[in-house]
Amino acid sequence: MKDMNKKKNNKNKIIALVCMSFHQMAGGIERQIIRTTIELNKFGFDTLLLSFDNEDAESFFDMPSDIKWIKCGFGLKPFGYASKIERIKQIIKLRKVIVRNQITDIITFHHGIYPRILFASCFLNLNNIVSERNSLDNYKYIKLSKFNLGFLSLFFAKTITVQLEQYKKDYPKFLQNKISVVPNFIKKPIGFYQEPNFDSLVVSMLGRLSYQKNFEPFLDQLNETYLKRKINLKVKIAGDGELMSVFKNKYSRLIDDGLLELQGKIKDIDNFLRNSSLFCFPSLWEGYPNALVEALRIGLPVVISKRLSNLHQFVENNINGLVVNDNEIFTKTENLINNKNLLNEMSKNSFIKYQNLYSNYPHKKWDRIL
Repeated sequence: MKDMNKKKNNKNKIIALVCMSFHQMAGGIERQIIRTTIELNKFGFDTLLLSFDNEDAESFFDMPSDIKWIKCGFGLKPFGYASKIERIKQIIKLRKVIVRNQITDIITFHHGIYPRILFASCFLNLNNIVSERNSLDNYKYIKLSKFNLGFLSLFFAKTITVQLEQYKKDYPKFLQNKISVVPNFIKKPIGFYQEPNFDSLVVSMLGRLSYQKNFEPFLDQLNETYLKRKINLKVKIAGDGELMSVFKNKYSRLIDDGLLELQGKIKDIDNFLRNSSLFCFPSLWEGYPNALVEALRIGLPVVISKRLSNLHQFVENNINGLVVNDNEIFTKTENLINNKNLLNEMSKNSFIKYQNLYSNYPHKKWDRIL
């Protein structure tokens, strides 16, 4: 009866989930926003999606027919430059969208685009929530100062959500009372353990071909080793991005000889991962690592960077994977992929890790916030 009353009350709310763009974007943030929208609908909320796309935009991932997607680009490119006058016009039009759709709560996915939402919703008495997608460690690796307009705008949010408890301490103390820890919605666990294809000798990687994902140290070491001797593994990377042409040129020999396969954007992630022996995850920074989580669901052992060693909920050294330095990532991966007994043991532990992650389902946490 209590859940029924909650659902009834939730119908009075209209929740907008906002991100920069869905147009042909195959990243974790896009998958996560669609999944969150679906789950909030199940909980009785009336939800819609807002993005800074234009009307001709098409989502790479399937968008459920009952999800309303409003494109608020108004002629400006989502990631492109705009003059102050153009940006003000966009914000005014966005405000009209908010009023017209009687939006009561806005969840903005990361603080970079929050200033636009803040200005557009000014004096409308909305519940403004910023759902962070990255650890603040990202500011160690990018040129932008931490105290930029987006970060400073967090002071005006009613609630900030971070994905893991350990991220709270990275924020100023006077912001921490606004912070709620809300993990991502993730898929249901697979019903029973199935051993991955260890005979494939495939090292899989999944993510945007970008600076953040840091694939190059592994590929450079693979390239250098291949000049000296035969290598008994292959690497498959699913993802697209600004470094695609760079990788095709830089690692052309690996590609031509069948040691490296750049698969581009894919929809069937489970099938891609099932045909792997292990998963390599060398990112510079992450928030809630969706690609890693999907690998755990399949039961893949993981080789992860020491930079991410605080993600112990996902990977523990010598339990379900290896936590390594960049300069040894290829050697450690090659040794592991040829040790089937250790792969099997780590694989089962990865499967258990996923089940533990799933048990911390965020329905009630979102309901409390909204």
